[in-house]
Amino acid sequence: MEKIIEITEDYTTTGVFDRMEVGDVVKIPYEKSRHNGVRTEASRRNRYARLTKELQGRMDLKFRVSEVVCPGYTTVLRIK
Repeated sequence: MEKIIEITEDYTTTGVFDRMEVGDVVKIPYEKSRHNGVRTEASRRNRYARLTKELQGRMDLKFRVSEVVCPGYTTVLRIK
């Protein structure tokens, strides 16, 4: 399901990741510092999934982040 997140007082990067289910695509308005925070959180969650053996190898991903898919948005995809 595709969702567009609005930045309000209730917005947290970890909250966005917690609510995602497999196959979700979330668009967050692009801002350089926010994009870096989202990339970092995706990296942390992928690393944790590898440590708990949820993912098999280094190339296996649970979350993927892109700034190119939808211009003006940071796009987060949950793969597994």
